[in-house]
Amino acid sequence: MLAADLDTSLHARFDALWARTVGTPGAAAWPALDAGYGAPERHYHGWPHVAALLAGHDAVREEPDFAGLDADAIDLAIVFHDAVYDTARADNEARSADLLRAQAGPAAAEARICAAAAMIRATAAHGPSADPATRLLLDLDLAVLGAPPAAYAAYAAAIRREYAAVPEAAWRVGRAGILDRFLARSRLYQTDLFHDRLEAAARTNLAAEVDALRAGPT
Repeated sequence: MLAADLDTSLHARFDALWARTVGTPGAAAWPALDAGYGAPERHYHGWPHVAALLAGHDAVREEPDFAGLDADAIDLAIVFHDAVYDTARADNEARSADLLRAQAGPAAAEARICAAAAMIRATAAHGPSADPATRLLLDLDLAVLGAPPAAYAAYAAAIRREYAAVPEAAWRVGRAGILDRFLARSRLYQTDLFHDRLEAAARTNLAAEVDALRAGPT
């Protein structure tokens, strides 16, 4: 559940965004979002994660590299990108994009909705993108990797709680493998701004978590 002030501010922001981009009241789409982001098992991928990405976007949207991008399309992608999140499935991003299009109704064919849906699908692999808006969305989504150590530790612990059904030994092997693949990339962040600000800290955080996972329980 969200704190009342965060719930109010997010709801109002979504209503305004939906009215601008889809042209219908946001009240009809909000319950479908809240069913996911408001679920008690969303220890990390809940409304606070959405709020953090929106705040991160607000902080950089006027930067010269990003000022010409479609900010509303990016915000739509942020709001819907983890709307469907089932730790037992591998198609959450596609289903989240489909949810956006379904909720948009007749507006689903419009270029902005299509762009937002494509950005959401890109979060499945977090791979290199030729699209500047997608690169920004992906970097916003990975910004937590470059957070201060305590915030990163809280993130990692929240992810573990979301995968509580996975046995500890399997978790350590699987999670370390995922982080290894990130560390093997030449760049974690695709935009120069995020790379310059967060790359070094993110690599330090990831390497420390990998070491802890391979060290075993303390």
